[in-house]
Amino acid sequence: MTTITIGLDGANWDLIGDWLEGGELPNLQRLIDDGVGGVSESCLPPLTVPNWKCYATGKNPGKLDVFRFDRIDTANRDHVFHDATDFKSAELWDYLNDEGMRAGVINKPSTYPPKEIDGFVVAGGPDASEGTYRSLDHGFATPPDVEEFLREELDYRVHPSPMISPTETGEAEVEAVLELVDLRFEAARRLLEREDPDFLHLTVFYSMALQHYFWDDEPVRRAWQRIDEHIGEFLDDDEEHDVLVMSDHGTCEVETVFYVNAWLAERGYLRIDAGVDSALQSLGVTRERALAIAKKFGMVETLSEVVPERVQRMVPWEEGVKRDRVLSVVDWDGTTAVASNQGPIYLNVPEDDPRYEELRDELIEELEGLRHPETGQRIVRSVERGEEHYGGEYAHNAPDLILDQGENVHTSDAIGPDLWYASEGVWRGGNMPEGIFLFSGPSFRSDGLGERARIVDLAPTLLHAMGASVPTDVDGTVLDVFAPGSEPAERGVSTRPPLDADREAVEGGGDDVEERLADLGYLE
Repeated sequence: MTTITIGLDGANWDLIGDWLEGGELPNLQRLIDDGVGGVSESCLPPLTVPNWKCYATGKNPGKLDVFRFDRIDTANRDHVFHDATDFKSAELWDYLNDEGMRAGVINKPSTYPPKEIDGFVVAGGPDASEGTYRSLDHGFATPPDVEEFLREELDYRVHPSPMISPTETGEAEVEAVLELVDLRFEAARRLLEREDPDFLHLTVFYSMALQHYFWDDEPVRRAWQRIDEHIGEFLDDDEEHDVLVMSDHGTCEVETVFYVNAWLAERGYLRIDAGVDSALQSLGVTRERALAIAKKFGMVETLSEVVPERVQRMVPWEEGVKRDRVLSVVDWDGTTAVASNQGPIYLNVPEDDPRYEELRDELIEELEGLRHPETGQRIVRSVERGEEHYGGEYAHNAPDLILDQGENVHTSDAIGPDLWYASEGVWRGGNMPEGIFLFSGPSFRSDGLGERARIVDLAPTLLHAMGASVPTDVDGTVLDVFAPGSEPAERGVSTRPPLDADREAVEGGGDDVEERLADLGYLE
């Protein structure tokens, strides 16, 4: 029996509740009727990265040394983007390998460059990228024969084409995502048969892009129906499997956009220097318009090859200056705080400076008291000091402040809007911590969706379900989800020392990850 995890980026029960009730997702309902699960709480911030690694390691970001896609290094005035080699921890499949079991990992974000395991890794999500608009054709999977099989037998693609982006969300882009959903599940079934792993993980990522741009409209419903059909194929397999369906975080409807850097600037914490970005924006030259024109004339590939990346990055978005360009317009001598989207705030004051703690106290008080000027809505639930919110040997590397966004609030790092708040922005669906988990199969109870868990509980539970020991350095615990009389229910939880995090990776990575994330709006 193979244990299978089906990861659905950004899934939550409220989003799909009406479709379940209306009988439009019958196979997922079968799993619910035969399984046990509920709400899974992600780590803050509720983003694809770090939460897919929090799932795979059972640890909070303070033990991984990665707290989101990127970090702002105020000391060197640099914007740093992470790849798979930056995470300081072994993962679920490393422990299964160490106990003699083979594993397969398909399309999980933050796996590029892919590392060698006993089994296979097919990198994916938003991070396996060759350039701004170019999908990766080689080096996305290990071992090489698995990559060759995927290319030659399935015409496997890492990213959709045409690429969905903030101004390009037409039928062609939607169909490209749906085709990729089909391709992911086909790859999973074919590799399950070809490689016969003891454990298989599959992530469906780009359906989340549809949720960002369409929230719960027709394209999203179509994507979930497609996912449900493929889940049914696993359920109808001749072999019975233990299955976990889970998400890295949930999705909520965006009712308010909080432009945190605009707020910091208004309050005097952030000072901006006008530059080429504002000049281009005043002339109507924006990323969205350039991409739309390039797509219209079929020149995306050509432009991505002939226009240097540094030049592409200078063109602002319609909302203004974002991500790494934020730092280029900061007047550092007049700035004490700058933020990334989804809320991490970095102080431009040394920790040993007496002003450091005074500044953190001041920002916490102001942000926790911040209300929407028109609706009275709370913008931020809470603000915490990074090193206190996380735990572990790398907690001191966390952002200085962590924001827990208010209900239906999306926090953007854009510099340019006249007001620090808006009723709409690039995304209609934003991220929230409440995701899903659902265990089903011979090993698990049939109790429905009344449970709660943390995302870090899933790896220890999977390890115990498969007869493996749980490393002593995880933050998660083994969930009480097993069927009475089943082998995992009767067996006590065994523990073991942690593995060394160092694993060999295929050469790759680099700044191209940033561009892929930006095109999707993840760094918007």
